[in-house]
Amino acid sequence: MPYATVNAARIYYEQHGKGDDVVFLHGAGGNHLSWWQQVNVFARHYRCTVYDARGWGLSRGEMAVGRFSLGTDLVALMEHLGIGRAHVVAQSMGGRAVAGLTRLAPHRARSLVLCGTTAGSTNDRVRELQDELKDERGKGGLREHALAKPFEVENPGLALLYRQINALNPPRPRGFLGRPPATYRGSMHEGIGNLGVPVLFVVGEHDLITSPEMIREAQALIPGAAFHEIKGAGHSAYFERAAEWNEVVLRFLSAAGEAKP
Repeated sequence: MPYATVNAARIYYEQHGKGDDVVFLHGAGGNHLSWWQQVNVFARHYRCTVYDARGWGLSRGEMAVGRFSLGTDLVALMEHLGIGRAHVVAQSMGGRAVAGLTRLAPHRARSLVLCGTTAGSTNDRVRELQDELKDERGKGGLREHALAKPFEVENPGLALLYRQINALNPPRPRGFLGRPPATYRGSMHEGIGNLGVPVLFVVGEHDLITSPEMIREAQALIPGAAFHEIKGAGHSAYFERAAEWNEVVLRFLSAAGEAKP
């Protein structure tokens, strides 16, 4: 099985297809297997790289380094695999790696697809919405709200598969993905806007983790960023409504590939 030793971590990855590079970044509830409905479609047009973040799936590495390893590992893996520039597709937690890429190696981003994540593009209204959503969700972990309730009822087999993929992940340190301190007022929107690359935000209609209103707010902070809401989906729109998600993202990547560098 293919592993890359980078940043003192052993990162599991897979590459499929040929063409321009697309790197998929999974969320906290997934791993490289989460993209099973995307890889076979996107690999007809692109070279697709999927991998497990350190501490997820088959990847291992010191977790005490904290969430910043998500970005440094992404940059190091791209260097290891010889990926000069790539369309980067991030789901939820993957947005933290995008923030790191923006800081450390902005030249490696060809376009950004941000799904169920603000990628650190925030303001006081986004923070208010985060608090409101936390109250709405009530007690329990975020994974309980990864799928829209109607999807779970209508697709029990796929809902079970989602949970089985999640169950393959080892436990991680408590608080590893917690929100920044309440006093933090930074934002990544200027850095992402300064990349000068096409940006698309995608969100599910019933997302209780990053609501459409929240993602709209983040989109407004980045001039020229596009937005698409997938009806009937929750936080994991790529998994719940894969056909529409694939169509929207493929169309965006095609246009982004034609854009001037």
